[in-house]
Amino acid sequence: KMKLKLDCDLEKLVKAFEAAPEKVRQMVRVQMKMAARDIKEHAATHHRYKTRSGNMERSGVETAVEDSRAEIFLSPAVPYGVFLHEGTKEHNIVPRSKQALRWVNGNEFIFAKKVRHPGIKADPFLYSAAEKELPKIEKRFQIALDNLAEGL
Repeated sequence: KMKLKLDCDLEKLVKAFEAAPEKVRQMVRVQMKMAARDIKEHAATHHRYKTRSGNMERSGVETAVEDSRAEIFLSPAVPYGVFLHEGTKEHNIVPRSKQALRWVNGNEFIFAKKVRHPGIKADPFLYSAAEKELPKIEKRFQIALDNLAEGL
């Protein structure tokens, strides 16, 4: 789990919340939405997997923000996203029918009963994006909190 670190004057924060609880909630909601957006955008543009269709970059990551909680997660709309993110071990692919088509030497086909897949190297792009964006998110959150406390 990623943890957000904020240093603040607790008395100022309590006074701000007592004076304007809805403004504090709104500020937190806005900051959480911006944090989720930044992590999602960073993940879409900074990954190691080889993109083919662009589906993973466009639709592979979703966000949900409710009050003080933001979730950034792999979309079920792109089911192979978990394999790109977590990786796979090498494994056999066995066809449902009696033969499988296998590409060899770039230009000829042979038929095989099974194919050995080398696996996929894990690319934890969501974790990397969150780690990379966290200092910027913390700073922006801190500034918003300080501005809110001083404005009340």
